[in-house]
Amino acid sequence: MTKTIKTNQLNIITLNNKTYIPFQLHQLPSYYQDIPLSEQFKLKGYTYINLNELKSFNKDITTFNKYLDGQYTPSK
Repeated sequence: MTKTIKTNQLNIITLNNKTYIPFQLHQLPSYYQDIPLSEQFKLKGYTYINLNELKSFNKDITTFNKYLDGQYTPSK
């Protein structure tokens, strides 16, 4: 079985039927230390973490922008 890397515009990588989400160093989730090293790798300045591992922590990973929850009020 050959290992292939498929990428798309968002830099989400599919490797051996597993999906990996990219994070920059300052974007890593607070529970990063609890994720096993076998479920992550580093490539070109990004840390890629297995999507299934992220979901196992029951966290919403769809957005990290606090203003996208529909409660936005303009600041002064």
